[in-house]
Amino acid sequence: MLLVAAMIGAGHVPADTVVELARGDRILIEGFSGGISIEAWERDALQIREDDGEGSLVVDRSGRTVRVIRDDRKGRRRSVDATLRVPAWADVEIRGRSLDVQARGLGGHLQVRNVDGYVIVRDSDGGVEVRSIEGEIDIGNVRGSVSASSQSDDVRVSDAVGSLDVHSGDGDIVLERVQAESVRAETQDGDVFFSGSLIDGGSYGFFVHDGDATLALPLSASARVSVSTFDGEFESEFPVIVQRFTGGREFEFILGEGAARLQIQVFDGEIRLLQR
Repeated sequence: MLLVAAMIGAGHVPADTVVELARGDRILIEGFSGGISIEAWERDALQIREDDGEGSLVVDRSGRTVRVIRDDRKGRRRSVDATLRVPAWADVEIRGRSLDVQARGLGGHLQVRNVDGYVIVRDSDGGVEVRSIEGEIDIGNVRGSVSASSQSDDVRVSDAVGSLDVHSGDGDIVLERVQAESVRAETQDGDVFFSGSLIDGGSYGFFVHDGDATLALPLSASARVSVSTFDGEFESEFPVIVQRFTGGREFEFILGEGAARLQIQVFDGEIRLLQR
């Protein structure tokens, strides 16, 4: 195992290394396919281990950015499977082509840009941002803002504390046990399920083109609710007294004291309000 000082210099450093970091450094992982597992540890250092031991990844520093890239000078074009340990405070950015990503215990901001492959994030405290063309996204037990989008697959966020902005093109969106002052969930061709609290003064929006929207809310839910559906039914386990009817299938009503703002729009599908 190599031990490399904080200032790497202009050249590449071979993988299977430990690179000392200083607070303010950020880690950028880019340019390869395969699988990567990232976890936090107590050291102020980056550790890289490749499962096959081929050493096709190298580390390069530019200012405060430490890049993990594939060394194509060796003629290796195959996929790479690697495990990285990073400081809990470090911000991490991942840019993949066909890359499966697993991340656990990160305290810095995590950003993932991926074309194809699943992304799983657990136990994060620094905010999460994931964009994928094809691949499921599963984020759980997180504190901080979450922004997640998959064009072709499902997105799941569970046990989250912080604002949520979640999108899917052709997949379902599942949001479970959420505590957030701001939630926006939108899918073109899929269902939306939400369970969580409505915080006083919070804003919550659920938008579905072709699919169902199901919300499981506590009995004490307090919100001014706006409902719009073009071709579908509305069902509620809460008592509903319409406050404003705007024509067609658009109407408003109040749950409790109306302390939050809740908007539900479904073009072709069912809307269900369930008592949790």
